[in-house]
Amino acid sequence: MIVTDWAAISPFGVSTADFATGVRSGAPAGDGPRTVPDFDARELLGKQASLSMTRSAALAAATCARLAAEDDVPARTGLVLATTTGSVQSILDVTRVSLTGKKPYRIPPSTILGAAINSAAGQTAIRHALKGPNTTLAAGRPSGLVALGYARRLLDAGRADTVIAGGVEEDSEARSRIDRLCGGKAPLVEGCAMLRLARTGPGLAEVVAVASLVAADGDSATAVRRAVGRVLAPGTPVWAALTSGTTGDPEFTVVADLCRPDVMLPAVTETLGESHAVSATFQLAAVLSHAAADPAAGRLALVTSVDPGGAVAAALLRLGAGR
Repeated sequence: MIVTDWAAISPFGVSTADFATGVRSGAPAGDGPRTVPDFDARELLGKQASLSMTRSAALAAATCARLAAEDDVPARTGLVLATTTGSVQSILDVTRVSLTGKKPYRIPPSTILGAAINSAAGQTAIRHALKGPNTTLAAGRPSGLVALGYARRLLDAGRADTVIAGGVEEDSEARSRIDRLCGGKAPLVEGCAMLRLARTGPGLAEVVAVASLVAADGDSATAVRRAVGRVLAPGTPVWAALTSGTTGDPEFTVVADLCRPDVMLPAVTETLGESHAVSATFQLAAVLSHAAADPAAGRLALVTSVDPGGAVAAALLRLGAGR
C-alpha cells in the first residue's frame, strides 16, 4: 500500500507546510490548549457547507479537500477517520437539552447530527462526493495506525481504489473538562491529519506492515515490543523511529532499545501536546515531513503508539519506495 499524499491542519497553522515546518523545528506549538490559528470554516468551505458542521467535521472536511479535490482521485474513494468520541461538545449539548427542555425528545436536529460519532466522516464524504466505504474508528492514540490497517484491507479486497485515512479532534470546553477529570496533564491539541492511500503506484512511502494489539495486563512495554516484532525483523536498521510517548516512558525506552537512540525523532506530544485520536496520524505526517527534508528512497521508518487504555500499534514505512 502506497502513501501518495498527505495533509494536515494543526496548531502550527492551517497549511500542510505549516505542520512540516513546525515538527521539523522541534519547538512547542504554544502554552495552554493548542487550537488551530486562523481557522475559518466558512472561508475554507463556504457558508452553506459549514453552518451545521461541528468544528471536528469542519476540520476534517477542510483537510480532506486538499486530498480529494484533484481530478485524479477515483470515484471509488473511501474514507477512514479516527476520533475519540466524535464531538464531545455536541454529545453534552444533546444531553443538556434533553434534561432541561420541556420535552426530553425535543432536540434540535442539527445538534443530534453533530453528536453522532460518525458525523465528521459522513459530512466529509458528502462534501467531497467520496462514494467508497465510509468508516469511523475509535482506538485511542493508535487510531491512525489502526486506520492504516483497515485501509489496507479495503484496498486488498477491492472495495475501494483509493482510501483517505486519518484522524480529527476538536477543541471544546467539554473535551477539556473531561480530560481534566481523567487526569490529563499535557496541553490538549485540536487538528486533523490525513493520508491518501493506493494499492500501487508512485508515492511518498510504502506501508510495509501494520500491527495492533491490546496490553490487557497493563504491561505496555511488552506489548510495544511484540507489536514492533510483528512489523520489523530483529536487527533490521531503520532511518527513523517515532513514538507517541516522551523520552523516558516505557514505549520510548523499548523502541530506542530496538532501533538505537540516535534514530529517535522528537515525539509529537513534546512539540504539539495531547492530540488523542489524531496523534498517530500526526506522527506519520511528522515522519514524512522529516523525510522530505532529507530525501533518500528505500529507508525504513518505524512509528509506534500506545494509549493509556491499553491499545498498542506499530507501522513500518519504506520511504520513497513508490517513486
